[in-house]
Amino acid sequence: KGLFAVNGFLYNHESPRRGANFVTQKICLGAAAISVGKEKELKLGDTSMERDWTDARDIVRGMWLSLQADQPDDYIFASGQTHSVQDVVEIAFETVGLNWEHYVVRDESLNRKREPNRLVGDASKAKAVLGWEPENSLHNLIVEMTETALRKISRS
Repeated sequence: KGLFAVNGFLYNHESPRRGANFVTQKICLGAAAISVGKEKELKLGDTSMERDWTDARDIVRGMWLSLQADQPDDYIFASGQTHSVQDVVEIAFETVGLNWEHYVVRDESLNRKREPNRLVGDASKAKAVLGWEPENSLHNLIVEMTETALRKISRS
């Protein structure tokens, strides 16, 4: 009794701290490593997959707002926009000044068989009730992640 419990459904949230086993970070690290000559290619599976990626800082702000609400409730935190893995590839390689087509190699063994092709969230309730909106675009986030990866690789 008296417990203020909120459910947050968090769609894909990304940041420069994301592990290298996640495709966005794999791409950013790969583009950075190729740009400084530490790698020659980046192997990827199907790049047509679409996801709703949001900056992790925006998601955390949404969670905080949900805990400030008058009543506990369930909320979805997502950008409401989809971008393909290919979009991430193009932004990351553009950030380091390279043409992705010269370095990205398709590897069918990396395709995920049971993944839906398109995932997108509806955060309209969080927007209406909490006034929550994502503030950072995927483009800016991938640029930041790639620049962070480049600094990290350059130091090692």
